[in-house]
Amino acid sequence: MTRRRSATAAVVLCALLTGCDVASGGAGGEDNLLKPTARAGATARAGGLGSAALVSRDTNGFTVSTPDGRRKVRVTQDACAPLAYALSGAAVGKPVTTVVREASGEGAEVTVVLAEYASDRAQQAMDAIATAVDACAAGFTATVDGKEHQVAKVAPELAPEGVDQAMGVGATVTRSGKATPTKAVILRSGNAIAYLSGAPSIPATVLDAQLVKLRG
Repeated sequence: MTRRRSATAAVVLCALLTGCDVASGGAGGEDNLLKPTARAGATARAGGLGSAALVSRDTNGFTVSTPDGRRKVRVTQDACAPLAYALSGAAVGKPVTTVVREASGEGAEVTVVLAEYASDRAQQAMDAIATAVDACAAGFTATVDGKEHQVAKVAPELAPEGVDQAMGVGATVTRSGKATPTKAVILRSGNAIAYLSGAPSIPATVLDAQLVKLRG
């Protein structure tokens, strides 16, 4: 990471963390680990985020539901906050609106948060997560809904193509003494981001269905 990128990311992170709205309740090559290329989106999604939200008929073998409430995420290191949100099923920054779904099946539980942002805030959120992956690879501690999570072995993973920007992240999260592989895939299409987080995986059925609906 260059000094210029680090300085820019620090400014972005500071702006994003000034009141964070926490909502809840075909792989390519190496270049897809943390894709730097992006096209800024300038317009709101036609039909709103609801048109991009998953329903059970989109995901054969999975039950899709709408959770209640908002997930409360706290971290001891501000630099790791965007990554903590992404891994915990929460949106980074202050979206204009959010839609949340949960998909369960095939032994996996996946949270999907759709978030629409004003101006270039979606791009800033992606940049902040990418920076956090670099800064917090050694791990960090987060509190999610009052329960302590020890996050370790953070590493970028392959992300799908087909949207303006995408990244994948893997980590080992220990809760109540039990370590579980946890995945996050973040997809940006224009000013909208889909945050997918799951344990122990994010099944391709759910990921592919959300990617198709996000890009419209």
